[in-house]
Amino acid sequence: MRPAAQPLPFGADRDRWTHAVREAARLHHAVRAELAGRHSAPAAERAAMEALLLIRERTRSGWLRWDIFGPNPAGVLREAGVFDPEQHRLGRWVCRSVWGRRPPQYIWTLGGLELPRPLPVGRTALFTVAAFAALGPATSLLPAATGLLAAGAVGVAAAAGLPAAVRCLTRRRVRVVGTSEPYAAVFFRLLADEQRMRMLAEGSGRYELTRAAAVLPRMVWDTAGLVPLAADDVEARDLLLGYAQSLALLVDQAVEVLRQEEAVESAIRDDRAAAVPVRPALPKGLLPRHLLDEARLELEELGEGLRHAREILGGAHDDGTQRVRSGESDE
Repeated sequence: MRPAAQPLPFGADRDRWTHAVREAARLHHAVRAELAGRHSAPAAERAAMEALLLIRERTRSGWLRWDIFGPNPAGVLREAGVFDPEQHRLGRWVCRSVWGRRPPQYIWTLGGLELPRPLPVGRTALFTVAAFAALGPATSLLPAATGLLAAGAVGVAAAAGLPAAVRCLTRRRVRVVGTSEPYAAVFFRLLADEQRMRMLAEGSGRYELTRAAAVLPRMVWDTAGLVPLAADDVEARDLLLGYAQSLALLVDQAVEVLRQEEAVESAIRDDRAAAVPVRPALPKGLLPRHLLDEARLELEELGEGLRHAREILGGAHDDGTQRVRSGESDE
């Protein structure tokens, strides 16, 4: 069987996918209307708005971004993000919640430092207010204008620096593979095989399949790191293709094991059915046996009563006969 080119959206949950497609279509019309009214919008801003049209799916080990407005209306996988499976739960939450998950167009580099772009006004105001509240006692001795400027400077620095610092901490824990990578198709096919293997293990409940599926998150993480190197590094390319081939063979073997197991169980059921002779079905509404037993007991009691009455009547007849005979002899 030919392996799937990409995983199934939302784990083959059609209801979630349908809901996501409807929301994306609604947002698509709003974005098109916005872009139509702003012909002179910068290219980066237009790309950021178009990126909002991608359906974002949260997975166990990262995220997927789907495009439903391309040549394939069923959805095309455009980006896959993978988290380091060996980090703790808090680290995974940070990677999922903040700038480690953002598309590249939200980040720019200035002097080797990564900064968010553009700087959100709301976040800057929030950090400024927080800085002003925290620096209130320290700036109380300064003039009001100077204290406000100091708090504003600290707020702007925090709004720009903290997201960059968080991204620097999380970027080594997140690996992103997009369609622009030459070997992205190999990685997406590998994700499809990983999903299928996991679904087979969950559906069967067999320990062997569950144990085999448990090592796949680490393999996905490793192959995500090999994708950007595969184009120029022969060793990385061979490793990537080797991982993909081994996983495809593993899935085929798992399918064969489950098929053989079903065949054995089917043979056992057939043997049990053959061992038991087929008997015609009994007629419906048969008379219960206990009614006959109750009738027999009633007749048995009646017979005992009649026998007892006969014995009594027979004894009385014998006494009367003896008295008559004794009177005749006296005369």
